[in-house]
Order: sequence, then C-alpha cells, then structure tokens
Amino acid sequence: MSELKFYNYGDIKVGRGDFELPPLLIGTLFYQGQSFVNRKNSEIFDERKALKRINTQVALSKQYKIPNLIEISATTPKAMVKYLEFYLGNFDPPFVLGGNFESRVAGIEYLSEHGIKPDQYIYNTISNLKNKQELEILQKYKIQSTVVLILGSENMTSTQRYEYITGKNQPNNVSILEGLKRLGIEKVWIDGGVINLESLTHVLETQQLVSTALQLPVGTAPNLFLFQYSSPRLNIKFHTRYRRASIMFIATWYSNFIFYGAIEDAEESFSSAYQSLEFKKIVRCRNMKFFT
Repeated sequence: MSELKFYNYGDIKVGRGDFELPPLLIGTLFYQGQSFVNRKNSEIFDERKALKRINTQVALSKQYKIPNLIEISATTPKAMVKYLEFYLGNFDPPFVLGGNFESRVAGIEYLSEHGIKPDQYIYNTISNLKNKQELEILQKYKIQSTVVLILGSENMTSTQRYEYITGKNQPNNVSILEGLKRLGIEKVWIDGGVINLESLTHVLETQQLVSTALQLPVGTAPNLFLFQYSSPRLNIKFHTRYRRASIMFIATWYSNFIFYGAIEDAEESFSSAYQSLEFKKIVRCRNMKFFT
C-alpha cells in the first residue's frame, strides 16, 4: 500500500485509512425518471437544464470546500453514449461511470475510442466476480478504479460485511478484493449498500472497520431508503428533503465518499455535509470523545 492517505483523481483526493479529508460528494445525472430526460426516449434530454444542475453542484463544492464528482448513469447503451458526448463536450474527467451493466460497457468502449484513459473515471459498481463478461471488460480496458457494492440484508452486521469483501467466497476460491487485484484494478472503493435506517448503522460501523483494517476508501448512498417515509398527508418534497439533510450529517462523519443521489438534491446535501464537518472540528478541538 502507498503511504498516501488518499487516492488522487486529478485535483480530487479521496481519503482512505481515516476520515481527515472531507468526503467526496457524488451527484447522479441522467438517472431513470429525471425530469429533463425524455420519458419515451432517454437519448433525448434538455442540455441547458443538465448544465445548470452540474454547475450548481460545482458552485456548492467551491462554496463549502467539499470535493465533488458527477456520476453519469444510463438505462441504455445508446443513451450512455449521448450522455458522455454531452459531458465531455462541456467538462473534463474525472467522473463516475454508472448505470446498468450494458450501458457501462458501452461507456467504456466509447471512452476508449475517444482517448479517455481508464484512470480518469471510476467504474460503479461490481458486487461479485461471477459475471465473466464483466471481468473480461475490466481487464481488457485496464480499468483502474471500481466501486465494490456490498449486498446484504438490512441487519447484516459489520463483521459479515467485512467478510463479504475479504472472505474467499468468489469463483476460484478468492476474495473479491484479491480477484480485482488480479485483474489489475489498483483503486477499490467500498460501498456499504444501504437498504433502510438499520442497515445504515451497520454500514457506518463497517466503514470504520474497513478504513482501519484495509485502508480503502469507504462510503455509501445513505439516502436510498428515504422513499419509505413518503406520506400523502405530508409535503413529500420537504419532508424527504429534511430527512436527507439529517442523514447526510450523520453519514459525513465516517465516509470518504457519499453518493448523495439525484443531483437535484445537491443544496441540502452539501450544506449538511459542511455543517457536519464544522461540528466535527469543534468536537476534536475540544477533545470530546463522543462520535469518536
């Protein structure tokens, strides 16, 4: 392992081994159902609105001094190509390559054809080593960074989650971390896989364990379960928004990266993360022991 306590992607640093650096906040663009993407043909979208969303995230990142990345998602290979053409025509790497498997493959092929090096983006995600086509693609195109998603039940403990990535439970009797290393992948991020509020508690405990024992970047998508709290008797927009803000505050404490979700939620996500970081500074300055 390098002595550096972070992974470098251009000017962006993703912490690993501790939580000294601010977490990298990642907003997802072109997700299924996004308002400015045509519902009948996902290859058609409002470029002006997409630019506005990205620029808002970038501005918030500068305002709060919290690093940011865009995750480019897609539901079809053709749509992925359109999204990458748009993004690379307006912005530079790095970014996260998301979406379903077929779309990610199309994205990798497009990026390779257009001179984008495999160390300029992060592949999201892989959960096991059972898809031979996926492994062949990762090796063929020399992918350097990938997010490992831990899949499990809501009450899967931190010990079980740790075993998920370190145990020899993959084909050829290897762990997923060892298998990825054999494929030449140098930078692995660990995503805990949130299902509900209980799972988030286990995930945050896992993040502390993995960070200390393996010195890998750890993070999650803490807002995924918020749809459970929707209610027709409440203002869903603001009800969910406030819950998201509180969860972001908690997740920021022990995360190196956070997939905060739809890029439209950038404002509350960045401001909540910032307040959490400021609170954390005070706790440390006063040598307080709670949350440490």
